[in-house]
Parts: sequence; structure tokens; C-alpha cells
Amino acid sequence: MENLATLDLSHNNLLVDGNLVSNQSHQSPFPKLSNLMLASCKLSEFPRFLRHQSNLLYLDLSSNQIQGTIPNWIWRFHSLVFLNLSNNFLTDLEGPFQNISSNLFSLDLHSNRLKGPTPILPKNVFHLDYSSNQFSLIDPPDIGNHIPFATSLSLANNSFQGKIPESLCNMSSLRMLDLSDNQFNGSIPECLIRMSSTHRVLNLAGNNLIGHISDTFSTSCALQFLDLNENFLSGKIPASLVNCLKLQVINLGNNQLTDRFPCFLGNIPTLRVIILRLNRFYGSLECPSTNGKWKAPQIIDVASNNLSGVLPVALLQSWKSLMTPDEDDSKSKLGQLYIDIYDNINLMDVNVGISSVNKDLALELAKIIAVESQFVINSIFFDVNAYDFGRRSYLDSVTIVNKGRQLKLVKILVAFTSLDFSSNHFEGPIPEEIMNFKALHALNLSKNAFSGNIPSSVGNLKHLESLDLSMNSISGRIPSELASLNFLAVLNLSYNHLIGPIPTGTQIQSFEADSFKGNNGLCGPPLIQNCNFDDVPGLLTPTSSSKTSDESNHGSDIDWNFLSAELGFTFGLGIIIFPIIFCHQWRSRYFKYVDDMLYKVIPQIDFTYEHRGGQTYRSLRWKPF
Repeated sequence: MENLATLDLSHNNLLVDGNLVSNQSHQSPFPKLSNLMLASCKLSEFPRFLRHQSNLLYLDLSSNQIQGTIPNWIWRFHSLVFLNLSNNFLTDLEGPFQNISSNLFSLDLHSNRLKGPTPILPKNVFHLDYSSNQFSLIDPPDIGNHIPFATSLSLANNSFQGKIPESLCNMSSLRMLDLSDNQFNGSIPECLIRMSSTHRVLNLAGNNLIGHISDTFSTSCALQFLDLNENFLSGKIPASLVNCLKLQVINLGNNQLTDRFPCFLGNIPTLRVIILRLNRFYGSLECPSTNGKWKAPQIIDVASNNLSGVLPVALLQSWKSLMTPDEDDSKSKLGQLYIDIYDNINLMDVNVGISSVNKDLALELAKIIAVESQFVINSIFFDVNAYDFGRRSYLDSVTIVNKGRQLKLVKILVAFTSLDFSSNHFEGPIPEEIMNFKALHALNLSKNAFSGNIPSSVGNLKHLESLDLSMNSISGRIPSELASLNFLAVLNLSYNHLIGPIPTGTQIQSFEADSFKGNNGLCGPPLIQNCNFDDVPGLLTPTSSSKTSDESNHGSDIDWNFLSAELGFTFGLGIIIFPIIFCHQWRSRYFKYVDDMLYKVIPQIDFTYEHRGGQTYRSLRWKPF
């Protein structure tokens, strides 16, 4: 097959042995081969015949079992513009790197074991991915000056330290920058924020960044994904963020931001994911005006802050996207959130832009466009294939707490919805408006001061998979409608003031007793306490066992020897008890003393503080863990 130009065997169950092709004559066995795709073919080393493929344009050896060193000859192909060696076991690169003539437009080395300084090789690169390796040093430090045409750069999940290089701001075409999960410190370069008119994705999560977020978001901000999670940022959310009218995901969780709830985010019509957990936000969620706003949110997480007050009805009513169940809007609920970082531009537009900066590069690109098929061109520059969204699109990801566990959603399904208001100081009854969120999958209101009953309309939440109302002051009975939620996988109602029988139903009976502990008035399976009717119709009281008639009548004779001792003990106890009952000062001091003593003696309890009527009350509760 001497005329073979494109060979694609990727993503089958094949075991390809690249050394079966004889090249003893030092002549290429495939003289016209320009595109070779052997992804996921169980290769254990680089096929030897490749070093003689002088016409090679596109090479994909990703998701194999290739170990050891990346050979130096692979950088010497003058025509090679696409190289994907990701998801292998590569550890280093063979030098030297001087005078390398590589014209790579796309280089993907992610998910290997490469270490040391970064190998900056392709000066004309559009897409560069060194993520999920063990690189520890950016070399050269002015990386942005060496790859000026890059539109997508990922150095995520490595061991980089020091400050974020400001030379990254010299990459005028940069649309996606991912530096997450490293050890960068210092402040966020202000120029990166000012470049929000070109950036579509800015991910700096999981570093050691400090200082304020610069209030310099461009008036023509095109940012769609902003993740600054898990840093040490302080100050307020910049008001200029409202300029980012295409923003879909904002994750500012796990920082030290001190601010009121950012009502202005409601002016961003595309905003779907809002993560503000583990900061120092304070005050209520009340917003001056919510008409026509907040229509798109599907994940809202404000857990572990200092927010207080009642949940405002107007704000809850504005979250329209949570009210539509999947079956009512099935087409729009399909798929997952992603960012098209190229905004559907075509290669001709790219070439026109490049020609004004580098005519040689534009000429090289024009040659490829003229001779190659559209599939190959798309794969080279945008990596459009059936297996993932690839480089043209950036998959949104976010870390949330769901079903009692911290989870990283690598792919955010459009259909998934979640509300987390836990570990704040919210009070008042659970709003009925929440029960209208028929599309909701996870609801967490735990560790607050909610009171009143669980609304019977909880049965409207047909898609609910996780419900946590623990550690509040909720009273009354568990509504029977809760037992009809067929998808409910996690339920926690512990440490409230619930009473009466636990409703019978296939779903609710499957939960452990821990889901209901700390409610002394509850009875029935799965608790040990059984329920017993008393004389009042319709009222149930918990009891551990019932006495027999013989036990009830036994001991009816009076034993005066014991009675005299009991009367003396009662009189002596009354001298102490009556002042505590009728004297407020004695009573306050007594309970404070008892609380302090219990706190020191029993390690499983802790103080909680509740705000009611403008005053702060201290009480003891069992720790959840």
C-alpha cells in the first residue's frame, strides 16, 4: 500500500506492534503517509518505522502504554504540525533541544510522568497541553514570549511554584489558560484580569494565591468560565465582573473573601453555576430587585459562610431553571456544559489574523488547508472527534458537596441541579417556594437554625436524590409524602425536634437509623423505639417496651421504710430546685455551669450559636462527625 496517506486504527481493541514493519533498507515502508492515528492500540514503545516518515503531518499515539523517553527525532519532522502523546508513561525528553525546526501547531503531552523544567519547543503552537505531569519549573520564565500565537495553554496539575509569569499577558490570542492545581503564590497578575475581553476560560484554582481580585474586568468581557477556587484570596467580589455577560460558571469557593451576597450576579443571564462556599460572606440573601433575573442557575453553593436571616421568597421565585423538571424540557437538558473557546470561527479567519503577524506561519497554514481533508484539518486545530470535546471546547468542571461527600464534577451535566445553604445562620421556616424546584437533585439546608415543620409539599421534588436537613430546629412530624420520593438515595434528618412515627414506605425504610438520630420524639423502623398509641386519638408516643398487667399491679403495697427516705430526699432537693425555677439569675448561672461542664467532659458535643429576634443564643449539640 505505497500510496497510503491516512491510517486510523484508534480506539478499537487492537494490539498494534509497530516494529513488525521492516525498515532494514532505511526506506520508508509508507512513503506517502501523512496522517497516522494509533490512539489506544496498546503500544509499548514508539514504532521504529516512524523516524523515516518525512511527510508526516499528523501523529496520534495517545492512550497507549509507551514508557521512558520521548526520542529527539520526533521534533525533527519539518512537516509535523499535530502531535498527541498524552495518557502514556513517558518520563523525560531526549535532548538536545537547540536548533529544533519543529513547526508543531498542536502539542499534547498531558497525563504522563514528565518532570523537571518545561520543554518549550514549538514557537508556532496554537494548542499546548502539559497538564497532569510532574513539571516543577517553567523554563524559560518568560514563556509567553516564546509561544506568542497560542490560543490554548494548560499547565494544570503539576508542581509549579513561584509567581504566575506576567509574560502570559503577551499572548494576545490566548483564549484558554489553565494553571490549576499547582503551587503558584503571590497575587493574580492584573493584566490577566484585563485580558478578559479575549479569554474564554481562566482557571487558577488549587494554588496559594493571595490578595484581592482586581476590579478591572473589561467592558467587553468574553469570559465564560472563571475558577479561583481553593486559594487564599481576600477582599470583595469585583463589581466589574458584571461586564462578563457570557459567564456560565463562577467558582470562588474556599477562599477568604469578605462581602455581602453578590446580588449583581443576577444581571448575568447565562450564569448557571455559582460556588461561593467556605468564605466569609455575611448578611442576608435579600436582593433589592430580582425581577427578570437569575433565570439560569442550576448549581448554587453558599455553604459554610456567615449568611443569616430568612431565605427571601422573591429570590427563590426568580430561579426559574430549578422549577422545570427534565421531562418537561428534555431537549434543552441533554449533554453537559462546555465552552467553545473558538466561538465557531473557521480556519480562514485564523489564517487572516495570523498573516498580519507572521506571514511565514500563514503560508504554512494555507498549504495544509489546500491539500488536506476537512476532517484532518479540524482534528489538527480543533480536535473534533467522537470521543471527547477536545481542544475546541473546554469541559466545565466544578467541586461540590453532594450526598455527604465532596465530589469533583469533571463533566457538569446540564440536567444536574443542586442547592447548598448548609453551615450558615439561616432561620425561619423552610420556604414553600423551595418545594416548587421540581428539577432539583440535591438539597442541603443542614447546620442552620431553620424551624417549623417539613412542608408536606416536599413530595413535589420527584427528582430529589439527596436531602440533608440535619442540625436545625425543625419540629413536627415527618410528612408521609417524603416516603414517595423514589430517587432519594441520601436522607439526613438527624438532630432536630421531630416527633411521631417515621412514615412507612419502601424508600424511607431503607435508610440507616443514623438518618434520624437526635430526634427523641421519633419512633418506628429503622429506629429501635417502637410506637405506641396513648389515650388521645391520633397521637403516638415512643416506647421501648410495654408493661404486662402483672408488672403494672406488682408492688401496690406501700413500703413506709423507703417512703420516709424518699420524702427527705425530695424536700432537700426542693430547696435547690425551687430557687432555680423561680429565680432567673440562679437559673441562667446554673444552666451555664452545666453546659460548660458537659462541654469539657463529653468530647462529642460542641457549642452552636443561633440568632433569633436580634439576640444570640448558645446551645449544645452533638457533633455530626
